Amino acid sequence: MKRQPGIDLIRCVGLLFVVSVHHFLYNGFYSRPQVGLLMWTADTWRWLFFCCNGIFMMLTGYLKSTKPFNKAYYKGLFPVLIGYVLCCFLIFPLQSQLITEKLSFQDWMEKLVGFGNYAWYVEMYIGLILFSPVLNLAISNIREEKHLIGLAVMTICLTALPSATVLTFAPDFWTGFYPVTYYVLGAVIRRLQPKVKWWQGLGFALLVSMGLAGVSILTTDKGFSSGFTQGYGGFWTTLVTLGVFLGLYRINPGEKLSKALKWASGGVYEGFMLTLIPDLWLYPMVKQWHKPEKWILVYVCVTIPIFFFALFAGKLIHTASEKISKWIFRLADQRRSRDIIQS
Repeated sequence: MKRQPGIDLIRCVGLLFVVSVHHFLYNGFYSRPQVGLLMWTADTWRWLFFCCNGIFMMLTGYLKSTKPFNKAYYKGLFPVLIGYVLCCFLIFPLQSQLITEKLSFQDWMEKLVGFGNYAWYVEMYIGLILFSPVLNLAISNIREEKHLIGLAVMTICLTALPSATVLTFAPDFWTGFYPVTYYVLGAVIRRLQPKVKWWQGLGFALLVSMGLAGVSILTTDKGFSSGFTQGYGGFWTTLVTLGVFLGLYRINPGEKLSKALKWASGGVYEGFMLTLIPDLWLYPMVKQWHKPEKWILVYVCVTIPIFFFALFAGKLIHTASEKISKWIFRLADQRRSRDIIQS
């Protein structure tokens, strides 16, 4: 399939949504009483941005579900791991010297193999890629559209619907299987290519987010987490994610913008990792703005600059990780060739 600029747009929007969710994490939002129009507006945007991780999981299904199952499929994990290590060896010294207490080399190693801080997604991604060939095999053997839709509905019912109803469809531990649901949804969208206008998809996502904000406001006068909420795999979060993905994936913004999106989208994963340092460093510097009427100021002056930092810094690390990976693979191929000749 020809490269789709809408997919590159989704990567960039996903990164923007990630740093925007962190905007709420660090500006005092979660401890504020859920009262008033300003809080309802803040809740709306928080619910919309919360689909950030689901977008990337769905994107993985869209891109990986048609890949052939061979050695190259798993070799694709190598640049991801190299990028992760490079990010960690940039983050750990800065975090140790500038922000938190000093860390020993042993502490660094424990954090590295423990996938702490923002690296939980890397750990999840590794497992999803290792398991995905089974999903790809099943999906590729489904021929009829209604059966594909049935598979998507079944996974939603298994992992997402329990968060929206008191009925028990399956044991609770299935709700943690939500990355597979997002993967399947992305794969089904890749097969069926549904045509949804951008304003329909995004409008639907915004309406659901507005409704969720209303429920959050009505269910508590205390902090956000005291009222209605749900995790990344929740039913309503899944609907918001679907709306955003379907609204963006077929967009064609023109040749020049498509080239810019292609360049910018290359390092969003590494950029997400690197946002830990500016998040921990910059938000405490504007504590006087940590109140609802000043959040837009925090967003413009702190969150948006962090987003652009992540785009550019992530691109540098991504380029370096790809070059290192190619160099290692080339050395391995040369050594294998010498072994074959000698034998």
